[in-house]
Order: sequence, then structure tokens, then C-alpha cells
Amino acid sequence: MKNTIRIARRFNGPHESGNGGYAAGLAAQLFPSAESVEVTLRAPIPLEADLQAHANGDGVDITDGANPPTLIMSAHPTRLAAPDARSPGLEAATVAAQTYRGAEDHVLPHCFVCGPARGVGDGLRIFPDWLKDPAGVENPNLFPIVAAPWQPTPDLADASGLIAPAFMWAALDCPGAFAIDREPILLGRMSARILARPKTDAPIVVIAWAKGQDRRKFFAGSALFSESGDLLAFSEQTWIQIDQHAPPKEL
Repeated sequence: MKNTIRIARRFNGPHESGNGGYAAGLAAQLFPSAESVEVTLRAPIPLEADLQAHANGDGVDITDGANPPTLIMSAHPTRLAAPDARSPGLEAATVAAQTYRGAEDHVLPHCFVCGPARGVGDGLRIFPDWLKDPAGVENPNLFPIVAAPWQPTPDLADASGLIAPAFMWAALDCPGAFAIDREPILLGRMSARILARPKTDAPIVVIAWAKGQDRRKFFAGSALFSESGDLLAFSEQTWIQIDQHAPPKEL
């Protein structure tokens, strides 16, 4: 098992730390035979630093190079049932994104996934907002969703020519925060399963929905669909509403 991962500066979430979904996706690749992986984020994710993975039961703990080391993430295989969610279609998702509430007032404008300050070919530029009703197209789900289109760029493909798994994890991440619609909020835990990895030449529909709350913890689901409506990947998430001046707390 590869025991080192590294987050390039391009893949930030907060300005000086890694995007949680992308980092979790790299951690998930430590389990190539697992259908689904759960990753818990324990501390801000360092950029441009080698992180070490250490076996811990059926999972791994991922630490930085400090002395003593700081626990950054922990990950282990899990089981994840597919959600009862459907794509609203590319047209509806495109209309939803046109009123993206983060376009002018974004707490993390340079986020690799949802930051409006990132250019095409630099960030993923996934801009989810509440589903609208264009030309009679209605939400096919029984719960409110945010939606957005995502047009992957060729650099997101791995050697197989398909979108690399970590970028699919990243695309699943931030939409959950917009479905919860609270600030400030940070990803605490994410489980995901990838059913199919497409090529980068077709748009993807991204949706997310809120799933409840337990005090400062908020729960969300998210999913990626092909243009024809096939489920490609999905996640379950725990987000933590934070006091910007308080130290981080364990999940």
C-alpha cells in the first residue's frame, strides 16, 4: 500500500489548506479494493507536504511530518447504499447555477471546487444552487436539492483516460455545504462510492441535499449523474458549523 500522499497547492479549499473532498479522495485510493470508503478529517490539511499513512486496524491514520505528528485524517472501508435520488437534468442544473449565491459573496472564493475566483482549467467551477423550474422541468426528488452542471477538463483524467477518483470525490464535496446553507461550516466526515468514472468530454450533473442536524453537526448527501441520468457516484457527509475563533473539536 502506498504510504504517502501529497496535496498540491492548486487543490486548496480554505486558502492555506487542502480541499476536504479532494484530500479524502486521495485517502480513499489507499483502499483500491474497497467499494466505499469513509474519511474523517481531523485537522487542517497541509498543502505541498508529504503526509504519512499508518495502518490502524482495517483502516489508516494519516499524519503530517511534525514531531510529534498531528493526525490529519483517518480512513477505513465502509458500506454505502445508493441514495434514492435522481438527476433533474442538465438544463435544470444549469439554470440553478445561474443564481449561484457564492458568485459575489463567497467565504472561500479560491476553493478548488466551488470558488468563483478559479478559472476554467484551474478550478472545477461547480456552482450549485437551489433547483429552479425551467420550461416545466420539476425536481424529480421528494426533497429539496441544489444542482449544478460540471464540465470536467482534460487534465482531470488519469492514465486510463477517465476522471481520476479524487476529482470525483472533490466534486461531491462542496455541494453538500450549499444544501445545508449555513456559514461558517467545514467538512468533518465524508463517505463516498464511485460506480462509474466517465471521460472528461461530457458534462456531469451534480446535486446535493440536506439530511438533518444534530446540534453543530449537519448531514448531507450528494450525487453525480451522467447527462443521460445514470448515477456515477454518491456521498454521505457530516459538516460542522464552527466558531471561527474556537479550536477544532473531534467528531
